[in-house]
Amino acid sequence: MSGSGASYDVSDIEEAQVTFTKSKISTTWTAKENLSILQLAEKVGLKPDYGCRSGMCGTCERKILKGQVYGPEGWEPQGIYICQSKPASKEIEIDL
Repeated sequence: MSGSGASYDVSDIEEAQVTFTKSKISTTWTAKENLSILQLAEKVGLKPDYGCRSGMCGTCERKILKGQVYGPEGWEPQGIYICQSKPASKEIEIDL
């Protein structure tokens, strides 16, 4: 998980408000759909770069600006791999 050292489980969050700051798009993630942040971005019409969709290549790395996610951390400060990340807080902002 990226963010604070607290432990989170994806099932703890039923719904999260996700804002893609560069695109100025805000949408709702739901546990029922259980989409990765990459899949959610694609659902709202964004076309982020990605390679493997398994968190191995690092192509989809983006900065998380607010909130926390459950998923692999990237190399950059606050970097996450959106292909495998899901919200771990009710509000998140991604630099996309």
